[in-house]
Parts: sequence; structure tokens; C-alpha cells
Amino acid sequence: MQIKILHKYILKELIKAYIMILAGIVTFILISSFLDEVSVLLRNKPAITLIYNYYLFKIPFYCAQAMPFAMLFSILLIFSNFNRFSELTAMKAAGIDFYQIVKPILIFAIAMSFFSLLVNETIVSKAYDKAKYIKDSLIEKKVNGGNEIKRNLAKLGSEGRIFYVKYFDSVMGIMKNICVLKLDKDFNVVERLDADQGTWQKNKWLLTRGVLRTFVNSTETSVEKFKTYELKVKDAPSDFIVQKRSPEDSLAVNVFRLMNQIKILKQSGFNYQEEEVNFYIKLAFPFATFIMAILGVSLPFLFSTQRSFVNAAIGFIFTVIVSFFYMGFITIGMAMGNAGQLPAFVAGWISNFIFLGLGLIFLWKVKR
Repeated sequence: MQIKILHKYILKELIKAYIMILAGIVTFILISSFLDEVSVLLRNKPAITLIYNYYLFKIPFYCAQAMPFAMLFSILLIFSNFNRFSELTAMKAAGIDFYQIVKPILIFAIAMSFFSLLVNETIVSKAYDKAKYIKDSLIEKKVNGGNEIKRNLAKLGSEGRIFYVKYFDSVMGIMKNICVLKLDKDFNVVERLDADQGTWQKNKWLLTRGVLRTFVNSTETSVEKFKTYELKVKDAPSDFIVQKRSPEDSLAVNVFRLMNQIKILKQSGFNYQEEEVNFYIKLAFPFATFIMAILGVSLPFLFSTQRSFVNAAIGFIFTVIVSFFYMGFITIGMAMGNAGQLPAFVAGWISNFIFLGLGLIFLWKVKR
């Protein structure tokens, strides 16, 4: 019964600190982001409501990024308060085991990791896309959002197809002056479609005024002219518009979208290393919250004083350093993974592996 009361007390203090610190970190990021983008905002002079909505939709993404480090600092902060009022000493004196003290913290941290994983694939991805649309289309006023109309477009499609299109309109679902090559696993052309225009109709492209050529061992075996031709493929108009994302933005990509891209690239025999690295980073990052908790519960038992200000200062500095190196290893892993110097799984999880190792070493020292 006493242990349950203690667990509720620790959890209550942790949740209060976590919410406060997470809000503080997100506010700091919002202010920093605003200062970075203020020149763009002044140049385009958008309405206040657009600016408000833009940053409102960015909040879920910033929360997802800040959750692991807010967890670390909140744990260090509550243990600092426990030391200040000698509560940690009283727990030890009462014979309460170290693992009983940290048990509710670790359970809460793993729960938040799975919660983060769920939220990332629902709220975060959708909100981030809306924020990007507001900035590109409504604030910077790029033509057609900067991406609906393309010229001289080359696109890797499903089932080994490559599309070359002179003019493409994803809103109307129309492409003009089209060449579609179908390749086998050895990258030999087995089919070539040329057409003046293509129109998307539910699950197919209706091509008009064109020629279908087939090949065997790189030798043309047949030529067929057509007025209309139904090309049944999975490649809808929206699939032709691919936005290049920064390493930071990769944390906002929906994991199911990445899985679909990887599947298409695999089927076509093309390199999918970059997409696979991003996929594993997406899976790994939410569990950083649990890993930061392992680091957080160990540090106060290794380095602590009765002076809460000193403990709080150490906790803040330690959190900043860990945040810097954790994100740094993500960037390094991404670069090495994209270059093929590390397997995609290792590249995506390398930062988690390193800091989990440090956390386990700290736990071992505390137990000893």
C-alpha cells in the first residue's frame, strides 16, 4: 500500500513537471522559428490569422520533437526537488529499492513513447502538411502551391515503369506529351508508350493518340498505334508530386506513405535506401522518450547535492548536451545510411542504440 502511494506521488510530480517543461520547450521553439521566418513574413505581409494558423499547426510537430528531452529534464527536476526536501534520502532510509522508486517513471515513459508513435502517424503528419500548405500557398503564394503543375517531369512509377511528361497538372489529373517506359529486373526496356495526352479516370490513365511498342532482348517486336489506350496503374496524380524534405522534416512524414514508396521502389528495382532510413528513424525517434527516462533516473543517484539550484542547473546543462548529441547522431546516421555506409536499420536506430547503452551503463553503476 505504501509503495502504491509513493508511486502515485512520484507520477503526479512527474506529470506536472513534464507538462510544464514540454510547454516551455515548445514555446521556445515557436519563438525561435518565428524569429527565423520573420523576414519571409514581413516580405509577404500575410494576415494575422494565417500566421496564427501556420504556427498552430506546427505545434504538434514541435511537441513530438520535444517530448524525449522534456522527459529527461522533468525527471532531473523532480529528483532535484526530492533532494531539496530530503525525500530521496527518506526513501533510501526506509529501505525502498532503487527500482521501486523509478518504476512508475519508466512505465510512464514507455507509455508516452507508444503514445508519441501513435500521434506522429495521425495528428502530427496531417497538421504538419497543413502548416506547409499555409506557408507555401497562402503566405508565400507560390504558384499552385509550388507543386501542382510540373514541366519536364520524370517520375518512377509502379511495376517498373518510368514516366516522362512534358506537362503535368495534378489538380486536373492531366498530362501531355507522355513517354512511359516499362523495365524488367535487369533494366531492359520491355514496353514503351508514347501519347499526346493522358487523363486520370479513377484507377487508370486514359491515353490518347499514341503508339505502343514492345521489346524482347532490346529488340523492337511490335508497333501498335492507338486513338485511346487504358493504362491501369496505381500511380494517381497525387503520386507524381514529390516534395523534397529536409532531415528534420523526415520526422513528420507518415510512416505508411514511406512504406508505400519503399514498396514501389522495390517492385521497380530502384534504390530505396533513403526512404528505408527515414522509415526506421520514424520508428526509432518516439522510443527516445523511454531512453531519456533511463538516463534521467540514473543521473540523480550518481551526481547529486542537497542544493536544488545546483541540481537543476546540472539537469538543464545535461539535457541540452544530450539533446545536441542525440540529434547529431540522427543526422550522422541518416547521412551514412543514405550513402550506403550503414544498413538502413542501424542508421535509423544508431542514436537510440548509443544512448540506450549509456543509460544501461548508468543503471549498472547505480545498482553497484
